Amino acid sequence: MSTTLTPTTFRVTISEEQIVKNNTIQNDSVYSISNVTNVDRRIVTIPSNTPTTIFNLGNPDPGPGTFSSSSLKYARITNLDDTWNIYLTVSGSVARFTQELRPKSSAFFVSSNITSSAFNGTFGDDITSIKISTQSGINVDVEYTIVNS
Repeated sequence: MSTTLTPTTFRVTISEEQIVKNNTIQNDSVYSISNVTNVDRRIVTIPSNTPTTIFNLGNPDPGPGTFSSSSLKYARITNLDDTWNIYLTVSGSVARFTQELRPKSSAFFVSSNITSSAFNGTFGDDITSIKISTQSGINVDVEYTIVNS
C-alpha cells in the first residue's frame, strides 16, 4: 500500500523580547520546513539516575523512537521542570557532547550533522542518539518534537 499522507510545511516561530531601560527590542524569526511527512511529539518522564535515550537516528528503517538521520529536519527538546536542570548528551559514531538545559529551556537542532572544533579534532558526524540524564534523586519531565521528511 502506498502512503496516503500528503507532505506539508512545518513552521517554527521564535519570538524574542528584550526590555532594557524602557527600550523594547522585538524579533520574530520564522523557520519553515517543506515536504514534512512525519512529526513526533512526546512528553516523557526521565527517571533519576538512569540516562534515558529519547530517540535514535541513523537507522535506515524507522521504528519506535528510531529515525533516519538524513530525514531529520528539526528537533526541539524542552526541560519542562521549573526547578531542576537536565543534561542532554548528543552522540555520533565518533564523539559526543553534553549540554546542560536549565529549567524551562530548550535545545534546537535543524540538521543531524554537528560540526565543532571544541572536541579533539572535529565532530563532523551525524547524530546517532540523544540521551537525557538528571540529578540524583530527581525525575524530570521532558518534551520533544522531531520533524522528518
